[in-house]
Amino acid sequence: MNSGVRPAVKGAPTKSGTGWVSPRLLLIFSSLLVMAFFREGFEQTALKVGALLLAAASASVALFRPLVVVDRDRLRRAEHALLASLLFLGLISTAGLLAQSFADLASPLWLMVASAYAVLGLLGALLLVRRTPKMKWALPLLLLAHAVITVVFLRSTPAHQDVQVFLSDSAVALLHGQNPYSITFPNIFRSPETELFYGPGVVVDGRITYGFPYLPVSLLVALPGQLLGDVRYGQLIAMTVTALVLYRLASDRIGRTAAVLGVAAPAAIPVLTGAWTEPTLVALLACLVLALERRQLVLGAALLGLFLVSKQYVVIAIPAVWLLRPWLTRRTILTGLGVAAAVTLPFFLVDPPAFWKAIVEFQLIQPFRADSVSLLVASVNAFGWPPPWTYGVLPFVGGGLTALTLALLAPRSPAAFAGAIGLTLLVTILLSKQAFMNYYFLVSGAFLIAAVAWPGQPEPVRPAPQRSKSS
Repeated sequence: MNSGVRPAVKGAPTKSGTGWVSPRLLLIFSSLLVMAFFREGFEQTALKVGALLLAAASASVALFRPLVVVDRDRLRRAEHALLASLLFLGLISTAGLLAQSFADLASPLWLMVASAYAVLGLLGALLLVRRTPKMKWALPLLLLAHAVITVVFLRSTPAHQDVQVFLSDSAVALLHGQNPYSITFPNIFRSPETELFYGPGVVVDGRITYGFPYLPVSLLVALPGQLLGDVRYGQLIAMTVTALVLYRLASDRIGRTAAVLGVAAPAAIPVLTGAWTEPTLVALLACLVLALERRQLVLGAALLGLFLVSKQYVVIAIPAVWLLRPWLTRRTILTGLGVAAAVTLPFFLVDPPAFWKAIVEFQLIQPFRADSVSLLVASVNAFGWPPPWTYGVLPFVGGGLTALTLALLAPRSPAAFAGAIGLTLLVTILLSKQAFMNYYFLVSGAFLIAAVAWPGQPEPVRPAPQRSKSS
């Protein structure tokens, strides 16, 4: 008879073992692998694919076979070592990129700015670890300094990405009462880049003939940035929210230290520079987990609705919502559906054919990208297999089966839900014809949220002291 019984709500580790590996350690490790191998300047595709497969295996063990840790001291040392590696890599990468807005790479000023940012980040992390009451200003000060330096950096660093054009032109159209799903966009690329990035018939006479190609949540987040002068400020706000929420989610030093990675993850600045919208999804997922952990069910339902309609590929992870069934009541389900409909339906009803064309058709005709980092693309590049007709089937089958299996076997908890989102999307992206840094940014963020929110190991129960018998 198996003595390990999986709890219905908390999702704490349940199966006994003699090792020291825990779900949280494995999730931190998975996040580290994805973040480390997708930082700016790392171009070895084979190693990237290998790291992604290892990250998927590690997260699978964490979610399917949670273990009770016996050697807690060894576990804590391992967790601190992994998180310190993540923090060091993130701060160094972020500092080096942000300092380029003030001076050239070889300049002493660049070294001074980069060093000052890294030291400030490490000091902030140290103060978060110690949680000194008089040092409550540490995280706000770090986030404020990061925001100021990042704004300076963005003002001197154009995106050179079609995503920024989509967001900016659509925000302007919406502010002027136009339907962003019915407009066209200038093509900023030249041949052969146009053929590489877009499918046949997408560009006509120098214009992209499809409307805003993302769901409305990304556009609504871009509006404040557009009003402030750059749509990318919306994603900077999302990253700042993620850092604050991670701090609120944390129950120990490991979690509090991880809050710094909300803004200083190794790939954060490249993703922000490219105007990619995945930081919004990470922020929504973090807020959702926090709301559910605090039993704020109506707010959690609203955030779940927003998250599920935040980007097209999230639909593949819908079965993982079953992990939240202890929190799903008729009221919360209706609230989530209502919020999702309120955000999406108005844009659909204005012009259904244009909405469908931009949201669905544009994605279906996207070309195979040989420069993508996925198992599918690596296999096609090396062996010419599998055939093209499988490109649209494999991600849905692989990701869908992963989500279904997780829904049935993973622990029922908000933390496990975040981990399931990360693993489902990782499998989906690994089997996709297009896979880039922004997709993996969401995967690493989901694993990090799951690790921070995962219940810590219980302290050992010490036997009560024996009372001496009186004579």
